[in-house]
Amino acid sequence: MTNIKLIFTGGTIASVATKNGILPNLSGEKPMLIGKLEKNHCDLIDKVKFDYVFLMNKLSENMDLSDWEQILHYLKETSFNGYDGIIIAYGTDTLAFFANMLSVFEKDLPPVYIVSSDKVLSDNSANGVENLAYAVSKLIEGKKSHGVFVPYKNSDGKMTVHKGYQITQSGILSNDFYSLNSIPPEHKSLKNFSGFKKGVILINSYTGMDLSVIDLTSVTSIIITSYHGGTTNEKEVLKLIERLQKKDMTALNPNQNISLSLASVNCLENENKYSSTVKLQKHGVKLIYKKTIETAYAEELCSLIKP
Repeated sequence: MTNIKLIFTGGTIASVATKNGILPNLSGEKPMLIGKLEKNHCDLIDKVKFDYVFLMNKLSENMDLSDWEQILHYLKETSFNGYDGIIIAYGTDTLAFFANMLSVFEKDLPPVYIVSSDKVLSDNSANGVENLAYAVSKLIEGKKSHGVFVPYKNSDGKMTVHKGYQITQSGILSNDFYSLNSIPPEHKSLKNFSGFKKGVILINSYTGMDLSVIDLTSVTSIIITSYHGGTTNEKEVLKLIERLQKKDMTALNPNQNISLSLASVNCLENENKYSSTVKLQKHGVKLIYKKTIETAYAEELCSLIKP
């Protein structure tokens, strides 16, 4: 018998459609997710024993760092001896951010599968039960060691198991998820976790961006996502650096708190860079290579945690 800890956090996979929109609908009764798995995958259900807990009841778009901290504290304080793995039911809107963050701590955890659903489970076309079934089958096989994995069936019917540190956010006009061939995060010890670094902000590059509107009062780290060529608006970032220097809080001084990074997933460190990027690097901007934007964000959140 395969023993699985199933952790519910909310999201579409545990929600219902109402006249007021889609709302989480967790209760002390048997979750619909398990009921549908029993109905549609009786071959799996006879081989597995679930121990499930309703940790929280939120749509993932409403998750904040305190919710993530609650999840990590639960994982830190719970003994998983006797369990073959963990499955976390989570929403799709922030799925990739959550998976990348959790991957920072994967070495201290048994195999973790994060399952989501593109639609509420009352919709027979929803992929949530299939995503769960795939995770359960993999844990029954027992072939995966430590790691965070996201099984997800895209609209083309193809099921893919994404590594947690390689999955990226679904596009605005899509329900599908894809991965990038990125490198793992710098792993931290869950035993040393007490909370995330506060004041980390993530900014997308866009034509006409105005970084002067950023209030630097509570900011500790700024990550700017580059365009595909590893570039961003040179003029705006240089003006931001000047503001940081005037406040004597610049990333150029290692004794100060604010760090400024440019995340460029597609570019390698030894590739030719555009002159705008070279100039920013000379002014102290840290370049992040070959990592998903979600990993870059997660690493900065966890930068104060000991390995």
